[in-house]
Amino acid sequence: MKRLRSSVVICAALFLALALSAMALAGCGSTQKVYNDSKYGYSFSYPETWKVQIGTSDVTAGGAVAGNVGVYDPTGTKVGGTYVDLAMVMVYNLSFTVDDPWSSDIKTELGSVLASLENQTNDVKVEKDLTQTTAAELKGYEITYTFTKDSVPMRSTLYFLFDGAREYELSKQAALDTWDRAKPLLDQIVASFKPGPKTKK
Repeated sequence: MKRLRSSVVICAALFLALALSAMALAGCGSTQKVYNDSKYGYSFSYPETWKVQIGTSDVTAGGAVAGNVGVYDPTGTKVGGTYVDLAMVMVYNLSFTVDDPWSSDIKTELGSVLASLENQTNDVKVEKDLTQTTAAELKGYEITYTFTKDSVPMRSTLYFLFDGAREYELSKQAALDTWDRAKPLLDQIVASFKPGPKTKK
């Protein structure tokens, strides 16, 4: 099996709170807006009071980061000046086609990279092991971590979803003391996600 990129998406998502400074999900709007990505064709809904932040990343080994988008509430929770309750979608164009997302090779590779990254930070703990999941009719894996940011306990669930030669990473994250309130909103975003057209290599 060809190797997934060395960062396997997780580099950006596991430590979103450390890298992004304008994303949060703290409140809920009365109606929904829909984000439609004009380049890759994916979409998801979010409360109308939230804002969208779009970013891009560099190419990594095995896959190009096609882009990322997050939704946040500008009145949301801050830790050290950074919004930490958030949802994000990252898109990767892989250099190969994944025919079976639930293959042992994919899980082994994800597990290896995740373990390496976990060892780089002492306070990152696996709360829910890497397990098979299905979202937006795409197969993949999910994992949940707890960690701290500036002494504030955090929780983050990451979804690695494969669609041919494209990988979507969905992440939902919140401070532990706001998790119960934020989780239904985060779950709505994940549930509303629709992938773009399938690609192959």
